Amino acid sequence: MKNAFTLLILLISTTIYSQNIKATTESGKKVILKSDKTWEYADSKSDTPECNLDKDAVKPNERLRKHVAVENNCEEKDIKFINMTQSLGNGMYSLCVKGKIMKYKKVGTVFMRAEANPMGN
Repeated sequence: MKNAFTLLILLISTTIYSQNIKATTESGKKVILKSDKTWEYADSKSDTPECNLDKDAVKPNERLRKHVAVENNCEEKDIKFINMTQSLGNGMYSLCVKGKIMKYKKVGTVFMRAEANPMGN
């Protein structure tokens, strides 16, 4: 009886923790939080999400806008700010660059793509 109770508790707990959670970001986008600690957009239809913004959703960082324009060989007007989180000496930015969502980060005074290694390796 004790083993059956333990097995039942184990089965219930794994069922509860293996479920995905639907959430909404501060900017209103729907995401799915997965049990393996990853996430994805709830309505993503392709591996390269696109965006079509008329204007910035948050107050832009003009220095980053210039950096991204040079790095992506586009004009500054083609870059829209979707979301950003800043603190002393660092920041994370989601941008719409020529219709594609890109993520950048700030380390100290340097801007770089979010997936880039600041140590160069």
